[in-house]
Amino acid sequence: MPQLRAGVARCDITPPIGIAHGNWSAQVHERAEGVDLPLGCTALAATDGQEEVIIAEWDLLYPPDGEWLAECRRRITELTGVPGSHIRVSASHTHAGPNLRQPWFEAGTEMIGPYVASLTDRLAGVCLAAHRAMQPARVAGGKGVCKVNANRRRPMPDTPPDGVVPGEHNRPLMAPNPDGFADHSVGVIRIDTLDGQPLAILVNFAAHPTILSWHNRLISPDYPGTVRRTVEGLTGATCLFLQGAAGNQDTIRDYGNRVEDARWIGRQIGLEAVRVAEFIETQPTTTVIDHTVKSSWTCGVVQRVPSGEPDGTVRCLSRTVVLSAWRHDPPTAEQVAEVEALTQRLAALRAEGAPTETVREANMQVRRAALNLRVIERRSQTTEIPMEFQAIRLGPTALIGLPVEPFAEIGAGVKHRSPFATTFFSGYTNGVNLYLPTAPAYLEGGYEVWMAPFSPEVAGMVVEESVRLLEDICR
Repeated sequence: MPQLRAGVARCDITPPIGIAHGNWSAQVHERAEGVDLPLGCTALAATDGQEEVIIAEWDLLYPPDGEWLAECRRRITELTGVPGSHIRVSASHTHAGPNLRQPWFEAGTEMIGPYVASLTDRLAGVCLAAHRAMQPARVAGGKGVCKVNANRRRPMPDTPPDGVVPGEHNRPLMAPNPDGFADHSVGVIRIDTLDGQPLAILVNFAAHPTILSWHNRLISPDYPGTVRRTVEGLTGATCLFLQGAAGNQDTIRDYGNRVEDARWIGRQIGLEAVRVAEFIETQPTTTVIDHTVKSSWTCGVVQRVPSGEPDGTVRCLSRTVVLSAWRHDPPTAEQVAEVEALTQRLAALRAEGAPTETVREANMQVRRAALNLRVIERRSQTTEIPMEFQAIRLGPTALIGLPVEPFAEIGAGVKHRSPFATTFFSGYTNGVNLYLPTAPAYLEGGYEVWMAPFSPEVAGMVVEESVRLLEDICR
């Protein structure tokens, strides 16, 4: 078996207080007013002497995409020699982070450009640090269960609650649905040094980090930050949190805007990840009776001894697959003008010090109109969407990442059919192309379908292509 070498590193990517902080249509504030917990970027580098990979994850809403992703990969390749196709960049998808692009307001946007420009250097630097820290290691995986997430597409009641926007009365409410599909699995990959000390623990779980929502004015990683802190505090290993197929998954304490709820959710996931990690053996062993002792009855003293060579294989396969888009006519001049008019009205209300609820309503109207315009523009530009599928093998474990917000059924289907006993499935990787619902969801409608750029049959295609990629990397 090849010998695995692995290294980890982390850097701080917390933005300045005052940066644009707009991820909620129901919010009133515009700038971040403080920091709950620092935001981080964590990298893992691994090689078996033939292939090298780098996995990086950061506490932001999205990973880099398009030209920005290409530039990040180019910089990392220059520093480490790892090919761009073997570099994975994922986001935890926290909604309590800063804006990375121009939002629907101006306050705090002067800080976005310098902050985003600094991220490429920080990402490249932490990847270099992880690469330089590589040492002989062993890897294995396991899986647990943590029921702190839920399906977030709840059927609207026959009598809709007050405040439902016209046109949504027969669409799913965004709230925990106990009857909907939820993926409660906690994937864990453990990497040890040769003397058995935990070096890195990777955690895969599917749930939107949206506990700190519209009333929250603090920069925060939400619950993933506490997942890492819990794992690291109990194991001493560096923890990477790799968001799962969270497109239709939330936590059971979502939208509460309470820091203590984010801590509680993160602790439960982290504690389960630690429990699983404690049972993972990176060095395969078997139990033998070392000797016997005569007591009230003869007792056999057992000892665990190595039973085979650890699998240190490192592989990466990346394919671009062309998927069909959900075609729409281009936006009308009236729709473009509506966004501009609503934007101007919101600015005027803020300037005149209008009541909070008036500002909140105007804010919701302009952001919804802007989101709708963005989706229509995207759907009108093409009939095909190229998407990168990336699979990474670390010994007996595998990770597959896609640049979308996939429904949990998609991730669970891939993991169920994977040839690997431990398989991570992640969205929010190497870019993001909005939501990828399952075919039945298109008949139900709702937020995720409204935002989806793909035609209904794409979910099934993604499962099949992902499984093929995993089968190829298993050979």
